[in-house]
Formats: sequence, C-alpha cells, structure tokens
Amino acid sequence: MTMNRRRLLIPTLLLFALAACEDAKNPVVPGAVSFRSDVQPIFSARCAVSGCHAQPSPQAGCDLSAGQSYANLVNVQAVVFAPGVRIKPDDPEGSVLYQLISAGTMPAKGNPLRDFQIETIRTWIEQGAKDD
Repeated sequence: MTMNRRRLLIPTLLLFALAACEDAKNPVVPGAVSFRSDVQPIFSARCAVSGCHAQPSPQAGCDLSAGQSYANLVNVQAVVFAPGVRIKPDDPEGSVLYQLISAGTMPAKGNPLRDFQIETIRTWIEQGAKDD
C-alpha cells in the first residue's frame, strides 16, 4: 500500500468509527415502530412522572403511564390545547401531542425530547398509531 493510500485510509476509518459512536447515542428510528416497545418507554421515562402525566392527578387528565396511556391518547379530544385530538392516527401534524413535543413545549419539566424520540413518536403516528 502506498503512503498516499495510508494517509487516506486512517482518516476514513476514523470517520466511520465516529459515525458509529454517534449512531449509538442517537439510534435510527426502526422501520416499524411499536407502541409498547418504542413509544411507551419514552412516555414512561419523560412524561409519566410525578407532577406531570401520572397518577394521582395527571395534567390535563392525561395519564401516560404504562397500561393507561394509549386509551388516553389515540382519538381522544385534547382538554387543555383544544380543539384537537391528542393523537390522530396517520396525521402527526394534526395530533396535539406531536405539535407540543415537536415545538419543545412538552415535556414541561426537564429538557425537550431528543430528536430521535420525537421522530419515533412521529413515525408511530404515521404508521397508524397502533396499540402493539
């Protein structure tokens, strides 16, 4: 291998290594998004917390804890941010929850959701917001 090729090979390998590390921090949204495996963990970690969307007094009457969230979201009229539907299957832009998270308005506590989390929720809505 010539010296010029070696000079190109090392930076190229470093770029691939850096890209792999970045992908580990920001996973790519999978083709099919599962509510239970992909979306609910986001709600459980960031939304269904004390003082927000969890019992005993979930904000806006919207409990996002596991086992409760789907029934409180899909095709349910928004109470506070009316008029609108919390999650309108196949229509992220028509879904109040998506509007709030993509604008950085929610979650109200802590940092906004990360881009891959927002994209996961968007993809789930686009795929029909199924309870799977």
